[in-house]
Amino acid sequence: MELIVRLLAVIVLAALAGKLASKLKMPAVLGFLIAGMAFGPHALNLLTQEILDHPAYHTLISLLECGMGLMLGSEMVWRKMRSYGKQIVVITLAQSLMTFVVVSAAFSAIFYWTGLPAFLGLIFGGIALATAPAPALSIVTEYKTDGPVTKTLIPLAVIDDVIAICVFLSVMGVVLRQTAGDALPWYLIPWWSCSPF
Repeated sequence: MELIVRLLAVIVLAALAGKLASKLKMPAVLGFLIAGMAFGPHALNLLTQEILDHPAYHTLISLLECGMGLMLGSEMVWRKMRSYGKQIVVITLAQSLMTFVVVSAAFSAIFYWTGLPAFLGLIFGGIALATAPAPALSIVTEYKTDGPVTKTLIPLAVIDDVIAICVFLSVMGVVLRQTAGDALPWYLIPWWSCSPF
C-alpha cells in the first residue's frame, strides 16, 4: 500500500511541477522531467528503486509507452510526410549519422587513450542517436503550435528513433563479433541485429 501512495504522491507532485513550469512560461514537460529527477531513487528517493523494479510499474510504463506511440502515430499522416519527403529524410539522415560519427569518434579516442578497446566507442555513438519524441509532442500539444517546423518535428523525431534502433543493433552485432574473438561470422551480424533476443 505504501508503494502505491508513494507513486501517487510522485504523480501529483510531477503534475504540480508541470503547472509551475507553465506558470513560469516554460513547457510543462520540463517540470515533469525535473520532478522525475528530484523524486527518483538518486535524489529524494520518494520514488524508490523497489517501486521502479515492481512488475506492476513495468506494466504501467508499457501501457503509457503504447499510448505515446498511438499519439505519435496520430501525428504522422503519411500523405503529409510524402509532401515533405526528401527534406525529412535528408535532415534525419544527416543529423543522425553525423551524431553517430562524432560521438563514436570522441568516445573511441577517449577509450583508446585510457587503454580500453576503442571499438566500444561505437556503443556510445549508437546510444547518442536515441531521442525522445515525447517532449517534442508534449510541447507541440501544449502550445498548439502549427507551421512547417511543427509539421516536420514529430516525423523527424520518429524516423530518427527508427534509424537509432537500426544503427544501435548493427553496432551491437559488430561489438559482439569483436568480443566473441571473431567467432561470429560477418554474415550473421545482420541476422543477430534483427533478432528479438
